[in-house]
Amino acid sequence: MKYRITKEQYSKLVYTLIEAFFKDAKFTKSKSRDRNGNYVSYDIIVNGEDVAWINSSEIKSKSNRCKHELIIYDATISMITNFVPIFRKKIFSKILIKYFSNIIGEDIDCIDFDMKPHGKEDTITYRKKFKKKK
Repeated sequence: MKYRITKEQYSKLVYTLIEAFFKDAKFTKSKSRDRNGNYVSYDIIVNGEDVAWINSSEIKSKSNRCKHELIIYDATISMITNFVPIFRKKIFSKILIKYFSNIIGEDIDCIDFDMKPHGKEDTITYRKKFKKKK
């Protein structure tokens, strides 16, 4: 028997899961500088383990590159997919970005994670840049 899950139902499910998973997250902020400018990074730690990383560029150029990028580690994605499969990558990504943007107070515009599609052995790297509404 097949079930249909609407976008709203999937969004609520994923947001509740993300909220429960990252509720005790600690953010470690560090600053660095290279020849291209200043960078701020946030290490996201849950129960003593690094689960994700946010890289923010303080460069004020109008290039096409990401200003604030969220990178989710493989172990974190596999823990999340044990509870809910990622079959709507774009919705899943937008919810993660919304959640972390609210916490750190910066608008995240890119996401990067590796995942295994349900029932397959190959790993797919998912990178997405979301355009900001002006």
